[in-house]
Amino acid sequence: MDTITVRTRTELLAAVKEVRNEGGTTSQMLATIARMLTNPSAPEEFEENLAAVTQAAAFHFAYEKDTGATPYPDDATYDDLTPEGQMVVIRSVVFEFGERDDAAETPARPLATVATTRYLAVAIDEPHTFELGLDGASLPAHHLVAIAEAEEYTEDGETMLFPLPKVVAILDSGVPLDDDAPALGDLLNVHAWKLIGESDGYPDNAVHEVAPAHPETTPPGIEYHDGRPMPYYLAGRKKLDERGSLLDAMLVATFTAAQATNPAKYDLDLVGVELLLISASRAAVDDRLAFEQIVRGNAGLDCKRRLFMAACAAIDTALDVIRERATCRTCDSPAVSRTTDGKPVCANTGH
Repeated sequence: MDTITVRTRTELLAAVKEVRNEGGTTSQMLATIARMLTNPSAPEEFEENLAAVTQAAAFHFAYEKDTGATPYPDDATYDDLTPEGQMVVIRSVVFEFGERDDAAETPARPLATVATTRYLAVAIDEPHTFELGLDGASLPAHHLVAIAEAEEYTEDGETMLFPLPKVVAILDSGVPLDDDAPALGDLLNVHAWKLIGESDGYPDNAVHEVAPAHPETTPPGIEYHDGRPMPYYLAGRKKLDERGSLLDAMLVATFTAAQATNPAKYDLDLVGVELLLISASRAAVDDRLAFEQIVRGNAGLDCKRRLFMAACAAIDTALDVIRERATCRTCDSPAVSRTTDGKPVCANTGH
C-alpha cells in the first residue's frame, strides 16, 4: 500500500455503515475500505490495497471466531458473521487503516495534571478469557474486570469508545463465576477507579468508561493477546519481582523481544535490534520519571512496576516501527530503499 489516499476512521466507518444498511456483505464492506484507500491517480493499487485489508480482516476474523460471543463453524467465512461480530471485525480493520480524526477542537490540557488517555472497564464473566494477570500469575475462576485503554471513534455524529488490547489492570472481585457478579462501582472504588458519567447507576452491559482516581500513577497499558501479556513483559516482570532491579528487568525484556524477531528480515542484526529496543525503553522510563517527578533512586517497587510497564509499551511501539519501515506491506520481503514519505520499497520491482 505504497500509494494510498488518507482516510479518517470516521470516514471509513460512515462508508461501511452505508454499505451495511444497504444489505452489503462483509466482503463488500472490506472492498469499500480498500477502494477509499486507493488513490484515484493509481487505480492499479486497488488489488494490493484490497489484499492488505482482507489480510488484516482475516486476523481479526479468526480471533472473533475463536473468542467472540457467537460460535462459528470451522468453514465459516466473513459473510457468515452476525451483525455484532461483523462490526467487531470491520471496526478493527478501520482502526488499523484509518487515520485518527483531527483532535484540534479538543482544548489542550496540562499533561501533569489531567489524564488524556481514556479507559474502559470490561467485565470478564467467561472462564479463560484472561489466563494471566499483569504479574504473570494464573487468574482464578472469578468475576474479573479488565481495565483497558480505549480509542475514540465517531459514528452518526456520536463519539464512542473502542477497547484496545492494552490492559492497565485486571481487578479480581473474589466472587466465583457460579455466583452473581458483584456491584461494579464498589469493585472499582476499592481499586482506585471510578465510573464516568454514570452517577445515577449504570446500564446493564459489560463495558463502562472509567477513570483512575490517581491519573499521575496510572501506567501505560500492556499488550495482551489470547489472554496473556506479551512474553517479553512476562519475562521481565518475573525478574523485577525476583530481584527488584528495574535495569535487570528491562534488559531481560529487550533481550526476549529481540530474540523473538528475525533481524535479517528487517536488514538489521540482533545487536542492532537490541540497541533500538533498549534505547526506546530507557527513554520511556526517563519520561515516566519526569512525569511523576520522582528521582530514580527513590523509586519503590510499585513505581518500578509502573516504569517497567512504560518500558514495555515503548518496546512494543519500537517493534512496530521496525517492522513498518523495514518490510514490504504487500509480500513481507526486505525493503531495499524508501519512498519520499519514508515507506519501504520492496526488493520485488513489481511492487
